[in-house]
Amino acid sequence: MEKSKQEQIQELMEYSKKEKRVKQKIRYDAVLLYMEGYKRKEVAQIMHMPESTVNYHIRNYKKKGIEGLIIKKQPGQSKKMTDEQERKLVEIISTMTPEEAGIGIFANWTSPLICELVKRLFGIQYTSRGMRKVLNRLGLSYTRPTYTLEKADKKKQDEFQKEEEMLKKKNC
Repeated sequence: MEKSKQEQIQELMEYSKKEKRVKQKIRYDAVLLYMEGYKRKEVAQIMHMPESTVNYHIRNYKKKGIEGLIIKKQPGQSKKMTDEQERKLVEIISTMTPEEAGIGIFANWTSPLICELVKRLFGIQYTSRGMRKVLNRLGLSYTRPTYTLEKADKKKQDEFQKEEEMLKKKNC
């Protein structure tokens, strides 16, 4: 049994009031205005959207009801690298420097260097931004390396720390 116009309006109002996502609420509200008697062109002006978008939402609502208005998750582009290639990439960048991997005389990995590595190893082209997204998805983040002096004089370091402590005490 089909719902009456008043029942449909009531249902749309309830969904609209409960909705937290703005884009989803806009769909409910556009169809709600139409159901309340506004012309499609008027709905488009009120909602600040193209009339074709209003028509699209109304058509979907008429075909599928509320289900026709629900925003579905977009699948997005498929991965360029296989899981095995990604594992190999993570292993290389977490255990080697760019120089050790044969990319150049660099001490730290950057997204352009990783793009070059992936291009050489797998023949797959990435932009720096695209590579940063891959690295983020793989749970990797950039941190600056901390340097330690291998041949530091322990005696001089101790003297410096004592001087620093004295300066801190004077400034208190």
